[in-house]
Amino acid sequence: MKKNKINRTQLIEALADRLGISNTQSEKFLMTFIETVTDNLKKGKEVNITGFGNFRVVRRKERMGVNPKTGKSMKINSSISVAWRVGKTLKENIRKVFK
Repeated sequence: MKKNKINRTQLIEALADRLGISNTQSEKFLMTFIETVTDNLKKGKEVNITGFGNFRVVRRKERMGVNPKTGKSMKINSSISVAWRVGKTLKENIRKVFK
């Protein structure tokens, strides 16, 4: 699999082309989407986009780990992060391409 990437600007342009709208409108859509997901995660809500995926806040417990440079044990503090789980439809569509 190649490590090709698409950046934010390219995504905005691709959305604009597919939707037949300006890049400005496309950027506004993308930023509104990101802000809406972020706002709901801040409220403790999960964001489920059927077929695409599920965003949720996860709390990681404090645990012991190993410093890879020294090999010594170290405490890893608890943390809060965002997790994303791929949706079934997206997963199946990608698997078809890379078989």
